[in-house]
Amino acid sequence: MAEKFQQIAEKALTDSVVRLVWQKTDEETGEPLIWPRASGFFVAPNLIATNIHCVTGAPSVFAEIVSTKTEFPVEGVVAFDAENDLVILKVAGDGVPLPLDDSNTVQVGETVCAVGHPRAEEGKATQVTISGIQKSGKRLEIKEEFDPGNSGSAILNDSGKVIGVAVGGEMGASLLGGVAQGYISHAIPAQTLAHLLDRVAKTEPFAEWQKHPLIRTYTEIRQAQAEFQQGNHQESIAHLDAALELNPNLVDAYLNRAAVNLLLGNYKEAVADCDNALRLNPHQVLAYINRASAKSVLGKEEAAIEDCNAALKLNPNYAIAYNSRAGANISLKRYKEAIADCDSAIKLDPNFVHSYFCRAMARSALGQDEAALADFDSALKLAPDSPEIYFARAHLKFALKDYAGTIEDYDKIVSLNPQLGNSLNVWDHRADAKYHLRDYEGAIKDYDKVIQLHPKRETAYFDRGYAKYNLGKSKADQGNRVEAQVDYQGAVEDYTEAIKLDPEYASVYNSRGWIKYLLGQFNHERGDTQEARKLFEAAVADSDAAIRLRVDNPSPASYHTRAAAKAALGAYREAIEDFNETILMKPDEARYYYDRGLAKQAFGQHAAAKTDFQKAKDLDPDVENKPF
Repeated sequence: MAEKFQQIAEKALTDSVVRLVWQKTDEETGEPLIWPRASGFFVAPNLIATNIHCVTGAPSVFAEIVSTKTEFPVEGVVAFDAENDLVILKVAGDGVPLPLDDSNTVQVGETVCAVGHPRAEEGKATQVTISGIQKSGKRLEIKEEFDPGNSGSAILNDSGKVIGVAVGGEMGASLLGGVAQGYISHAIPAQTLAHLLDRVAKTEPFAEWQKHPLIRTYTEIRQAQAEFQQGNHQESIAHLDAALELNPNLVDAYLNRAAVNLLLGNYKEAVADCDNALRLNPHQVLAYINRASAKSVLGKEEAAIEDCNAALKLNPNYAIAYNSRAGANISLKRYKEAIADCDSAIKLDPNFVHSYFCRAMARSALGQDEAALADFDSALKLAPDSPEIYFARAHLKFALKDYAGTIEDYDKIVSLNPQLGNSLNVWDHRADAKYHLRDYEGAIKDYDKVIQLHPKRETAYFDRGYAKYNLGKSKADQGNRVEAQVDYQGAVEDYTEAIKLDPEYASVYNSRGWIKYLLGQFNHERGDTQEARKLFEAAVADSDAAIRLRVDNPSPASYHTRAAAKAALGAYREAIEDFNETILMKPDEARYYYDRGLAKQAFGQHAAAKTDFQKAKDLDPDVENKPF
């Protein structure tokens, strides 16, 4: 089949299929400027069929058969169909017309060949598959995505006859990962072209023809799509607004504007645009899909599923519809149904990245972690530069305690797009993974980045302070108490900053109080009893604040810190009372019994202390050798 199509294409490119080239004269030099733009083909010796959007806005146009370097200046327009984006150009010179076949005989699943000039190249044959046929008969849906420049290409069957005219101009958007799906490829049936040929009239000059309001509509749509491809979504919307003012009944304009509104987060506007598109053409599959995406985000998942069902009724082979329904099912926590939908989408299109991604998310929610990881891996093989997929896989790896793998995925995101790393809070998440690997210095560096980006985020100061505390603790455990004190002091400073930003942050008071207690111990050991006492008193004050702020749900750690600090100050009775509270809240913590035993021993309650020491050893035989 491939060899036969290649032979058909070679003949068509030699005699019939042309590249359309825009041209104008440089105002300064007087030299001609040219831009190869799109494709077309001869339908009569001096008539060429193409899409309206391929030539609107051009100062002038000529067609060329690239292989023979034969040029055909465009003299004007003899017929056009604004509803279906078709135009018949009259040219100077003759080519070999391609025969038209009956497009009503085309079957879903049929392999055909698009012959044209994708990306304005010399000429190419692209095998494509008919994935659906709109009941209105206005469009043949194509499974594969056409490249720019393919618009206007001849869609040929295995007999070398035209069954359609390629056109890509309806933008679709998927909100899964915030990634645009791009353009939806389709073809105008040959029957529509045949009807237009029956209406051929006298030649209208090209410049005059472009002044028609309906034609200017396509100029606006073309400009809108160019802005969309550049990421200029607001400018794209402005051009589509202008298009609809010129022609409020153009389905493609509503479809395109709906897709841009989706990416801008204008979900209600996207729904309204899809409503209008379906009012004009109730068989427009993409309108149902874009409306489903918008409804899902608006929390109307059941309505979104109904739209996906409508799309699938029109085209049961539409993989995007299964994928969109899977997304809605995930939102409704119907994970098994979502997996089934993704299975269907992948069966139809084994290279559908989003379906692997979506199935991974559903499998992860069901605890099918290995299968989810396999799906993430499959998605990344197809889209190795997708930060969103790496981010989702990193999240799962973190949950599975694969911290090294988590860091690798976050590193990849940063290498692909540092700015996106900022927006996804990669530094936060990578720091957490490094913390779990006890790479406290690495975690601190990442928290530095978080604070640089978000200087008013109190949790970032708390997290960095906790990493500094653990770094100091690791040094103290190794006997490096001098450096440990430096890290502890850095932790106190971070906790103090967090409290400035949120004076009601109970956990920070507790953490700061504990470190002040430790610093007090260091000062006491080196004989600075006055400074030690200040730190112990400050630890008590921080614990008081933590307990006050969490009076309905107190933390045993707050009572433990206050108890330890009071014991250090010699207030053993009060210390024992606080230790009692910690044990009531957490009766299986060996350290609490051990420390209460120390306080009782210092208070002269030796028998009671002995009982606590024994209880502590029963819970943890090595409690004496474990620093808290």
